[in-house]
Amino acid sequence: MHRKLRTVAVALSLPLFALSCQKPAPATETPVTAPPQAEPAPPPQEEPEPAEAVELVDAWFNDMDADGVPDFVELELNTDPKIDECITAACGADAVSGRLASRINTLVILDASGSMAGKLGKGTKLDAAKRAIRRYVEVMPKSEVMNLGMMVYGHVGDNTLKGQPESCNTVQMALPLAAIDVKAVDAAMKPLKPTGWSPIAKALEASDQFLPEQVGQVNHVILVADGIEACEGDPTTVARQLRQTGKITRMDVVGFGIDAKQDSAALLAIAEAAGGRYVEANSVAEFDQAFNLLSMGIWSDYDAWLCAVGSAPLLECYSRRAEEAIARTEQQVAWMSKNAKDEEASASLQKVKTRIEAMRDGRQRVVTTYKVNLDKLRSDAEMQRKKAKLAK
Repeated sequence: MHRKLRTVAVALSLPLFALSCQKPAPATETPVTAPPQAEPAPPPQEEPEPAEAVELVDAWFNDMDADGVPDFVELELNTDPKIDECITAACGADAVSGRLASRINTLVILDASGSMAGKLGKGTKLDAAKRAIRRYVEVMPKSEVMNLGMMVYGHVGDNTLKGQPESCNTVQMALPLAAIDVKAVDAAMKPLKPTGWSPIAKALEASDQFLPEQVGQVNHVILVADGIEACEGDPTTVARQLRQTGKITRMDVVGFGIDAKQDSAALLAIAEAAGGRYVEANSVAEFDQAFNLLSMGIWSDYDAWLCAVGSAPLLECYSRRAEEAIARTEQQVAWMSKNAKDEEASASLQKVKTRIEAMRDGRQRVVTTYKVNLDKLRSDAEMQRKKAKLAK
C-alpha cells in the first residue's frame, strides 16, 4: 500500500478512538491543587488537504481480489488483498483464482499483421494460431455462464509506410461476446490474412468498449501476438489502466515466434501490468502447449465457480465481509461529513457503498439462479472435461 494512503487512512480513523487511548493521570495520596490559570485557546483543527481526501477515495476502489473489501482495508485486517480468502477457505487453495461471477467472459485479441505470414511448419504463423485458438475453444467449458469474443488487428492496409495509417487505426471486433460457438469462431477467423501493422495499444483500448463493466463479471483477455507495438502506442500503460479500473480481471499474453529479447520483455510487461501470465512459443507444438495451459486455467476458474455456486459458507463469508465494508464506508462518510466537509469525496464514498451492496446482492442472485441446476452443470462439466482430454 502506498505510504501516503496508509497515513491518510490511519489519520482519518484516529478521531474515532483517540479519546479511549489517552493515559489517565496517575493517582496520588495527597492531591495538590494547582493555582487557577487561564485556559489556553484550543489549537485550530487542520482540515485534510483536498488531494489527500481524493487519494483516500481512490483507495476505496482498489480491490484486486474482487471480494468487495478495498485493498487498504484488507491490509489493515492483515489479510492478503490479492487473494479472496472466502473462496479459498470454502473451496481450497486450487480455487484461488475463482470468482462467484454472474458471467466469465473471454476475449481473444489476435494479431493478423504482416509478420504473421512467416512460415511455421507446413503453413504460416497465422494458420497455426487459428488452429490453436480453435482447439482452445473446442475444450472450453460449455455453460451459460461462459462467453467468448474475438478481436483482430493488423488485418487491413499493408506492411508498407503507405498502408501504415489504415493498419494502425483499424481494430475490429470479429466476433462479439456471446455463448461459445466453435462454428462462429471458424467463420470469424477464416477470412483473416496476415497483412499490415500491429496497433496493440489501440486494440487494448478498444476492448474497453466491448467488455461489460457490470459488478460480478470476470473479464479475461488473451492477447496472441508475434511482435510488439508498431503504431507508437503504449500497450503496457493501457493494460495497467484497464486492470486498475477493474475493466479486466486478468490478461494473458501468448508470444509466438518472438525473435528479440526486448520483444519478449515488452510482451511480458503487458501481461504483468494486467495481472496475467506470459507464455512464449517458438514452434507449432509449443503454441499448442501454450493454449493447453490456458485451457487448464479456464477450467480451474470454472471448477472454482462451480464450487462457489454450491457453497453456502462461501456466501455467508461474502455477506459478512460486505456488511463489514459497508459499515466501514458509513463510518468514513460520517467522519468526513463532520470534519473534512468534503461533499464530493463523501458522495464518492456513498457510491462505493452502493457498489459493495450491489456485489452482495449480485452474489445472492448468482447462487439463486445457478444452484437450481448445479447437478446438471457439474455433470455437463465432467462430460466436457473427458472430451477435452480426448481432443488433446
